[in-house]
Amino acid sequence: MVAGTLPSPAPTRMVESEGILRMLLLVLALAMPLGTLAFLKIQSTRLSYAMGEIKERIRKEEELQRKLMLERSRFQRDEEVQVYAQKAGLQPRKQGHLIQRAFTPEDQRIAKLRPVSSEGL
Repeated sequence: MVAGTLPSPAPTRMVESEGILRMLLLVLALAMPLGTLAFLKIQSTRLSYAMGEIKERIRKEEELQRKLMLERSRFQRDEEVQVYAQKAGLQPRKQGHLIQRAFTPEDQRIAKLRPVSSEGL
């Protein structure tokens, strides 16, 4: 090359492409941790929802187990009372004082004729 002339444009373009490549790598280097952080946050949120559902299911199962244990203890107590009554020769009382659990058609007809307001309660 002749002294005093400018260098050819090819190396300049190579430098520009190298700068663009470096910028892309810098952007990628910054985006990867942020993307990973966002991914982990999403997974954490999904996991917390799943744990909440599991805890709710466990609570319901424990409540059901408590109810079943209570029913079992009542049944056992009733059986023990029945066995004792039979051994002692006791006679069962009349059950005329029991209150019906279901409404009769007459009760339903009266309820339709005279509705009850909730203000008086």
